[in-house]
Amino acid sequence: MRHLTRILLASALLALPAGVAAAPPELPAPPKSRVGLLGKEMVFNGIPMDMRQFNSSLSVEEIEQFYGELWPPGTEDKPRYVITDAMAPWKIITRVENGYLMTVQVTAHGAGSRGFLAISRMPDPDREVELGKGFPLMRGSKPLNDIETRDIGKDGRTMAFVNDYTAEANAGFYRTWFTARGWTLDMDRAPASGAHVLSFRDGSRSVNIVINDRAGRTYIVAQTTNFDKKW
Repeated sequence: MRHLTRILLASALLALPAGVAAAPPELPAPPKSRVGLLGKEMVFNGIPMDMRQFNSSLSVEEIEQFYGELWPPGTEDKPRYVITDAMAPWKIITRVENGYLMTVQVTAHGAGSRGFLAISRMPDPDREVELGKGFPLMRGSKPLNDIETRDIGKDGRTMAFVNDYTAEANAGFYRTWFTARGWTLDMDRAPASGAHVLSFRDGSRSVNIVINDRAGRTYIVAQTTNFDKKW
């Protein structure tokens, strides 16, 4: 699920034009790839999403070239694609077509590459969805994405937020919030300056939080299981 969040967080940061939704466009896998379904029902910001994973003998650069030839850059008023490395080491290739968002996430893997293919209908601007509902947030935090996955025996939820507090302040907030409510703190470490990782557990419920400072802002990704139970 960390990979899913990076896909959709990157997509949310891109300003792409949306058209009227029609038939779903085709999102082909890269050549020389083995493709499989993730086997989960996924809902992105209230919108059902189809997703596949792939392993390819092609390099990341060759996959970029494949989609670059498949999807010409275009103009502001015609479908185009965008490539970003904002979530390094992953490259994110995103395109909007016929009212659908298509995303390719790819990174190097051995002599080739691996990644994910996702397609979902663009949000209805007249439909309001409360992202991050029920999850604790520091004041002024802005929800970016809210992804639900439903599997047999386990439901998951991954949310992304951004705020102007430091990584240390965010870590302190979540450490206090969860432990004060009886959650067990399983992990609490700062792997690098401006970064923090926390993990909490309460019976069948769990929460993993990754916090990173980037360009003067702090991004929080929270991954939960059995989110439908009350906090």
